[in-house]
Amino acid sequence: MIKSRPYYGLDWHELKLVAVDEQSATRLKDALVHSGRSAASVMEQSLWVDAAAGHPEAALAFYDTNILKHADDKSLPNAACWARAAHGLDLKNVLAVCNAAVAADRQGYTLVNRGKAELQLGLAEDALHDFNEALSDKRFQSHPMLADAAFGRGVARIRLGDANGRKDIATATRANSGVATSFADIGIVP
Repeated sequence: MIKSRPYYGLDWHELKLVAVDEQSATRLKDALVHSGRSAASVMEQSLWVDAAAGHPEAALAFYDTNILKHADDKSLPNAACWARAAHGLDLKNVLAVCNAAVAADRQGYTLVNRGKAELQLGLAEDALHDFNEALSDKRFQSHPMLADAAFGRGVARIRLGDANGRKDIATATRANSGVATSFADIGIVP
């Protein structure tokens, strides 16, 4: 598996399963070095191998430092939010980081990332608002994270006592069969 599917071929769930073993994590990093990717890409992806192995500090610092170095790039706060929310990391600071991302660039994908953070923190009403806003954004309708928005809204609705959230979850899983696993991986279940 490692030889034919270096990190960029693994999703977060698979990466966490493989990277907990130190030998496997080392082989993943070696595969990245020989993958033909740029040195910067290899470095960033190697940080994610470490994060999956339970050591996310350097990966989070990488995204936070990029914001400081490139203050004019409004997409970078979302990357820092995504790094935390989509991976269940740094929940103590995730909401502040995601709020800054939404303030910098209010896009559907940024709202989805913040919605994931809110669900992880038990803020179902706030999450529902963010997922609804993302789903109503016409620019977001063809985005790959649309299924994430529908699934997240379904979870938020169920947590708030609305059984119709199951319809959102069914729609999302038809669109992306792995969406439930990616949410469960960060502790979000209906």
